[in-house]
Amino acid sequence: MKPTRVEAAGHGLVAALALAILLGAGGLLAHGELETRFRTRAQARSIAALSQAREALLGYAISYDESHSGQGQGYLPCPDTGNTGSTALGACGPRGAAASGRLPWRTLALPQLLDGWGECLWYAVSGSVKHNPKALALNWDSPGQFKLWRGDGRSLPAAAPDGLAIAVVFAPGPVLDGQHRHSDGHAPCTAGEFGEFVETGSSLASIAVSDIHQGQVGSTTRNDLIAWLGIDDIYDALRRRSDFASRIDHIGETAALHLASPLSDADFVARHLHETPHGRLLTGRLPTAPELGIAAPAGTAHDNWRDQFHVALCKDGSDCITVIDPDLPRTETCRAVLLFGGERIRSGDGHQRRGTAAERADVAQYLEGDNPRHFVLGIAEFHGTAEFRITDPQRPASQDVVRCLS
Repeated sequence: MKPTRVEAAGHGLVAALALAILLGAGGLLAHGELETRFRTRAQARSIAALSQAREALLGYAISYDESHSGQGQGYLPCPDTGNTGSTALGACGPRGAAASGRLPWRTLALPQLLDGWGECLWYAVSGSVKHNPKALALNWDSPGQFKLWRGDGRSLPAAAPDGLAIAVVFAPGPVLDGQHRHSDGHAPCTAGEFGEFVETGSSLASIAVSDIHQGQVGSTTRNDLIAWLGIDDIYDALRRRSDFASRIDHIGETAALHLASPLSDADFVARHLHETPHGRLLTGRLPTAPELGIAAPAGTAHDNWRDQFHVALCKDGSDCITVIDPDLPRTETCRAVLLFGGERIRSGDGHQRRGTAAERADVAQYLEGDNPRHFVLGIAEFHGTAEFRITDPQRPASQDVVRCLS
């Protein structure tokens, strides 16, 4: 039967509705795909900016002495707190406290880096490595202040003895509910406080350890993407410099030169060394630069590294100590020795840890083989090379250095 006009109109309406639904669904699918593509591309831009910032910070640290003569290597800049692109003038907080702000891209000789959503990068640096005010000591065991976490609640590894990062760069992503960012109409980055961009809950300006979480693009609660440095990242890079071994060795040479004479002074020895159980040796840690009369800039390097050294002296003033070089046919006898532990052994049975005060007080966390036992008990024999050596730039240089003091 031929359909009536009403029935034909009804069928046409159903067809039109079906077509509209199909077109609408296609539009939704296209919108979802476009949003996914946008997020993927924005995430890639953020990751690229974070990587560039991280490499610039690493380069700044390992070349710091070249632009700040006599001040040493390993320091990182204070943050930009004025949204100028440059590190803050003067101190960024008290000694030992972390600092946070914008990434100082001008100071790092970078273009103005933006994340995938057009926001400037943010940055936090530990008090142990920030350049102003400097920590009392900076070396390959300096602590971090940032505990890193994955989105699933597991910790992220940082290349450091304490598992903590010394610096973190943040790509803040789009604004979340509860955050308030205000454009100033001129700079490409909106104005606002650290907490309006980074979901840490605080400015991180503390001497305590702070938790930092890796966010996820598209999250409505935590969308920061991060990159970071551990102290090992800096010294792994420094180890590959051709002048690094000689720099470290010069610190030991200077200390040995200035220590030899005071070890003949009974009052000096009584203040700094103690008798071992066997009674044959007096042992202790290396005194400060002022106590040894070492002036800056050598004194600055000395105090940065002196916790890596141990001293042993024959109690009776004789040449009672035997030094054996395991790599050369060298055997010496000395009245005193200066021992340098080298880098931490990072894995295996001899794994060394220097993250806590108790670990740093344990000579076995510095010296190797029989040397820790001999040092503690007062056995007058030590094994080590005459100078600091880097045999493989890709691996920690952990071999003990033992210098005779005449």
